[in-house]
Amino acid sequence: MKQASSSQRRVVGWTLAVAFAPAFAISAAHAQSGTPGTPPAAAGLASLKGFLIDSVHNSSLSKALVVIEGANRSGATDADGHFRIDSIPPGPHRVTVLHPLLDTLGVLMRTPELTFAAGEVRDLDLSIPSPERLASVFCTSAQRTRGPAMMVGFVRDPDSQGPAIGAKVQLVFYETDIIGRKQLRTREATVDSTGGYKICGIPGDMTGKVQVFRNGVSSGEVPAEVTNGFLALRGFSIVSQHQAVVEVKNDSGKVKRVAKGTARVSGRVLDKKGQPLRDARITIQGGGDKVALSKANGEFTLDSLPSGTQAIEVRKLGYSVTEVAVELSSNNTTPATVTMSDAIPMLQTMRVEAAQDKALSDLGYLQRKQTGMGRFYDGKQINHESMSFSDVMRIDPGLRISPTGDGRTYVITDSRNASGGCVNVYVDGTYWEPMQPGDVDSYVRPNEIVAVEVYHGSETPPQFTKPGQSSCATIVVWTLARARPRETNAKKPRF
Repeated sequence: MKQASSSQRRVVGWTLAVAFAPAFAISAAHAQSGTPGTPPAAAGLASLKGFLIDSVHNSSLSKALVVIEGANRSGATDADGHFRIDSIPPGPHRVTVLHPLLDTLGVLMRTPELTFAAGEVRDLDLSIPSPERLASVFCTSAQRTRGPAMMVGFVRDPDSQGPAIGAKVQLVFYETDIIGRKQLRTREATVDSTGGYKICGIPGDMTGKVQVFRNGVSSGEVPAEVTNGFLALRGFSIVSQHQAVVEVKNDSGKVKRVAKGTARVSGRVLDKKGQPLRDARITIQGGGDKVALSKANGEFTLDSLPSGTQAIEVRKLGYSVTEVAVELSSNNTTPATVTMSDAIPMLQTMRVEAAQDKALSDLGYLQRKQTGMGRFYDGKQINHESMSFSDVMRIDPGLRISPTGDGRTYVITDSRNASGGCVNVYVDGTYWEPMQPGDVDSYVRPNEIVAVEVYHGSETPPQFTKPGQSSCATIVVWTLARARPRETNAKKPRF
């Protein structure tokens, strides 16, 4: 059959079905028949070739599945976004595009009916709508007066993959007002029957933290960021209830609930050059006191963890504290690669940043300081030029700093106890589980320390009291990783 030779182009609109708004059509494609130099389709059959554009990330859309409805024909886009589908029966067909990015957005790319002629080779280029266009459709004009950007995604059960209907997504970020003050803002959304959520009214240059809550269960607090002025994508998973919750009662009578599970994360810690890092300390939010040290090849494993979206926190002397979001499931081991950046001196910024007090207030530090219980050190009281964390703690008269005997490390004990009283350390609110005496010096840098709290015995707040150890002294140290404005702490999320 003679190949069609017309070179006339016509615009093809494709329908964008949205989980959170009515469907609408956009002119976002062109179709052309019989492009010169293109191999003809098989006799009696048609072919389709084209290019897919990811306007959200300003790149081609690779690994997308392009489906010819009613013809049992499909093809995938290559690394450059190109695709070709042969042996298409003549007649009217719709073209549908499937891709994880579209799932996260909650949209369906689908063309109107296109009539394919026998022997025809048709060109079809499609584009995901721009972030600005998506935000204008998802959010009302009233919502956008608070900010032009939005955050959108799906929340699912990590084991069943069903929608986490009714879960609450909470975004927290700082916003600068008209006179330059940083104000803490919160935006929330409820997950709908499809598992989707949308948060509107976000600044176009926002960075912050986002967390999901469901039936008393919470995900890890993971970073989120708007980089294109209009759109942030963030999918989550969260269980309806934890597999197991261990209740531990301390001497003060306060019950601490620690979630356990069968999820497992395994991966490597690398430096910015891709070389493995040894003895990096890995912990995870929601994982209780679980801690791991990376091996010589950078590998680590954490097990017995609760399922769902969590955040790995990695520390190593000489490197900035790094957070990476992970999706944990009891069905498999989650892989994770953590790349750490060299520590960047931030002391001067820390000292002059007006929002510092606000950050410490959010952590409860300033409120506890006003009670008169314990001793508190911040600002110029801390010697940021000290050789180690234990050296910093010489500031407190109630503590004793003693060498361990290896010539390199020191241990901190309670000088009020003649027999060498125990001392528990909390770093950024999490109990420091020592792997060996004095190892905290290998992970907390003096120039990262923002504030320190020291308590002895019964004056220790319940949240910093280890079960059965209410007579121990307690050190609570806040570092730049937590005690600074969140917009400077958040890392770019991975999708």
